[in-house]
Amino acid sequence: MRRVSALICVTVLGLFLTGCTSEVSMVSKGELDQKMRITSDPPGAQVFLMGSIPLGETPLLDVKIERTNNTFLTLKKEGYEDQNLLLRHHYHVVLNPKKASREQREQVARIKTARNLTLIGYSEVQQNLAVGHGEYLASLLVTLRVPESEQANAIRQLQELIADSADPLDFSDKVLDRFHVSRF
Repeated sequence: MRRVSALICVTVLGLFLTGCTSEVSMVSKGELDQKMRITSDPPGAQVFLMGSIPLGETPLLDVKIERTNNTFLTLKKEGYEDQNLLLRHHYHVVLNPKKASREQREQVARIKTARNLTLIGYSEVQQNLAVGHGEYLASLLVTLRVPESEQANAIRQLQELIADSADPLDFSDKVLDRFHVSRF
């Protein structure tokens, strides 16, 4: 009877340990280390891998992270809501103030829209700027609050900015600065 109990115990323990080993190897099997750039508005947010492993403070340039299917980052800054993100290639986060006035909420929404158009919609904005018109460009001009009488000049400025920018984030930063979109 003791032998049977010991055999069952060893078998269960063996199955349990095998299961743990499989999980560990599945998490790291076939995944690649990834260099990432992580920025935020406002800058200075603490970045944590898997919610608890500190990586540093934004902006983080070319931080190397082992990426798996469920790997996520958490960004934290005093006075702002925490943000959780599943890993991709590049992140820019606009942090939401915890206690925001109506004016601050409107400003955050404006920044988010401008960032989305200039980062996520970068290739579309680039194509629109090449021909001098288009849906993304029109949305960007509205977001930037460019009066209709000044839109031709604003388009020229945007064409210069995109030509002088190293990447979408650089373009986005230059657009917000040129068109005086306050970033807190």
